[in-house]
Amino acid sequence: MSEFSFRRDKLFFCIITVLTAAFGGVIVWALNGPISVIILTCGLYLLGGAVSVLREYAAKRAYYNGIYSLLDSLREKFYIADVMPPPVFWESRILADVLQTACKSMNDEIAANMKDNREYREYIELWVHEIKTPISGAQLICANNGYEDLSAELTKIERYVEQALFYARSGTVEKDYVIKDVNLKDLIHSLIKENAKILISRKIKVDVHAGGTVYSDPKWLTFILRQLLDNAVKYGAKTLSFDYEGRTLNIRDDGIGISAADLPRVFDRGFTGENGRGTVKSTGMGLYICKELCRKMGLEISARSESGAGTVISVVFPQNPYVTLL
Repeated sequence: MSEFSFRRDKLFFCIITVLTAAFGGVIVWALNGPISVIILTCGLYLLGGAVSVLREYAAKRAYYNGIYSLLDSLREKFYIADVMPPPVFWESRILADVLQTACKSMNDEIAANMKDNREYREYIELWVHEIKTPISGAQLICANNGYEDLSAELTKIERYVEQALFYARSGTVEKDYVIKDVNLKDLIHSLIKENAKILISRKIKVDVHAGGTVYSDPKWLTFILRQLLDNAVKYGAKTLSFDYEGRTLNIRDDGIGISAADLPRVFDRGFTGENGRGTVKSTGMGLYICKELCRKMGLEISARSESGAGTVISVVFPQNPYVTLL
């Protein structure tokens, strides 16, 4: 609380007090009162006003400075209404009542939004599971009738549907995350086998120099690596390599690369960049979801690239299984 601000607010009160004391002195003088009585009367009146103002200033200064100090110590500032000290004067009672009413209204609004988001996420998850059935049926029909091109398009649809599911679940990773020892080589080979058809059709050579064990959830990690593989295929790679060393998995490709202007933003939500707008149709969500999942699972992900010279995506794993979910 600023002393200058307080004095400015009390300026009118001080002026009225001085004028009242002077008026009282004039009345005593008009009644032929002695000068000593006039001085004593005016002095006592002014002293009483000064003591009242100083006491009010001390109480308000201590109270508001305490609130500011408490506010600075809080990480979630909106809890201030719940932990602020009890009001000690009538203005602080009004302040406390206003803050508590506002915070209650905010908490009610947050609770309603969380409920809506939870119901929406549950609907998306249910929709994804339902839509997978006709997609699988259509894939089976294509396989039985030799519709390779249509099957490839259905695979793309299935990937986008899966992307929607993982995005819906990305806000609650901790509820669906099981840390375990993952054999990185086996996981990558399973991923390559799953995508063998498109890799063969595009004549993409894959080299795997990734052995050892990492601590992660195999389902979420597979999704992340699948997104990176899809990007390499989408952007014209002819060779793709997986190298693991010193807790870092590097996924290298020789595709069209990323321009220097776009590179800092490739993990931003909805960012498509020059390649996404000009070469292929892109949602700008794949790398963003990968970044969010890595952040929440305690992994680190980064990109290095030059336009026309391929891209390297690096994923750094934790040293031990005791990962703190964010």
